[in-house]
Amino acid sequence: MPSSDTRPHVLIVGGGLAGTAVALRLLKDVEQPIRLSIVESRATLGLGTAYGTTHPEHLVNGLARLFSLYDDEPDHLVRWLRAGAAAGGWQPPAGVAIEDSMPPRQVYGAYILASLTAAISSAGRRVEFRHLQARAVDVVAQYDTGRPRYRVVLDDGCEELADELVLATGIFARPLARQAFAVGAGVAASPRYVGDIWHPQAWDGVAQDAQIVYLGAGLSAVDSLIMAEKAGFRGQHLVLSRRGQGVRVREDVQPWPDFLRYQPDAVSLRGLLAQIRAQRRAVRAQGESWQRLVPAIRAHVPQLWSLASARDRRRFLGRLRAYWEASLHRSAAAPLAWQDRVHEEGRHRHEAGRVQSIAVQADGRLAVTWQPRDGRPLQTVVADRVVNCLGFDFDWRHIDDPLVRQLVARGLAQPDPLGFGVQATRETHALRDAAGQPRSGLYAVGHALRGLIWESNAIGEQVPQAGTVGRAILQRLAPAAAAEALARAAAAAGATVRAQRESQASGAAPR
Repeated sequence: MPSSDTRPHVLIVGGGLAGTAVALRLLKDVEQPIRLSIVESRATLGLGTAYGTTHPEHLVNGLARLFSLYDDEPDHLVRWLRAGAAAGGWQPPAGVAIEDSMPPRQVYGAYILASLTAAISSAGRRVEFRHLQARAVDVVAQYDTGRPRYRVVLDDGCEELADELVLATGIFARPLARQAFAVGAGVAASPRYVGDIWHPQAWDGVAQDAQIVYLGAGLSAVDSLIMAEKAGFRGQHLVLSRRGQGVRVREDVQPWPDFLRYQPDAVSLRGLLAQIRAQRRAVRAQGESWQRLVPAIRAHVPQLWSLASARDRRRFLGRLRAYWEASLHRSAAAPLAWQDRVHEEGRHRHEAGRVQSIAVQADGRLAVTWQPRDGRPLQTVVADRVVNCLGFDFDWRHIDDPLVRQLVARGLAQPDPLGFGVQATRETHALRDAAGQPRSGLYAVGHALRGLIWESNAIGEQVPQAGTVGRAILQRLAPAAAAEALARAAAAAGATVRAQRESQASGAAPR
């Protein structure tokens, strides 16, 4: 039966950082009574993949002053750290101010949980908040009112009707079948293959291993090395990546002055590269760090990506993406110290080349064959454990998830043509449907917006997105609230008139 509750229902699919940030925005700003639900299969909201780690060596990948959960309160995290983190046993390194520190991810997770608890308490009776511990598997648009609503089907058989629906679906693993190398029978099911480095059993028995091979050399490979070493591994680490680029240490530098100049109707990748190369020469001539250029460029990325031609986007993806991501995704010094230590011990090697195949041997170990970049013959290494650090799948045309499949099949979401999430509007992040039209009351935040603004993975992008979506929802709810108030007033007036007529009919004097 339909609910008689007339309060608007806002439903968020995904309770990681992005979805929780939208909830925080609504809890803080909403003035009218609403129902707010988050569909998240994990028992704890807000932590997602990144912030559920229990390893203090895993740090946030940036400075605390940049990681507030509220885009209109940039010092929110710093204030919380000053007030509460010390009580939990964490202090920044000696000589480092809290705002310039990189806290452990588990500390940031505690900040997320504390912020959500406080926001729910502050909202009081205005917001009925629920955590639905399930997975969304389908969405059906309904047109039984003046504007569409969305019936969300959960994997436990329950259904929820949402007036406003936010997709914060997070990241999806790229299946082995879609990797650019041959995968032998039994590899995916092998306990020696680690497809999810955060799985509770991922590092079981690693202390008995002699050889680990890491596919990919990004931040996940650094995280994996730390977890393997902490679990007792003392063997050889072999990292394989196409270009041999490792993670760089994030230096504490001020951004270079803004220098990119372009006309919105005449953006070219070649012209932008010429400006960047000129500034790189200027940085080098002044003896400054090239890392100063990164934030100056990053500030322009959302607009540049939206203005770039399809040809330039493809050129960037094919030729420059790996170099940009290696420059952008740097690490604090402390995690890299683990890698440096095992390298000095002669237990860490990083090779440039392409993986050709993985196969299960007769003894159960995994044989990894790869082509060195320097032209040497094919190499094969037999590994006790192969760890996939090749990144995630953003292509909604191929992601094997029931909700994603249904959203695309029903025409509610249009995949990005280059394979990075969905198409959406810049103004409110409303999804575009199969016809390219914005969907009323249906939004995306986080990783699904890579095709719209490219950089959409970090806190610095997802918190502003949450602000954009939260404010768009509140603007839509305001007219609805006014209409509801008028309807209630009209109903009350009608009831009064009827009561008066009944009183008059019975001969009683009206009050």
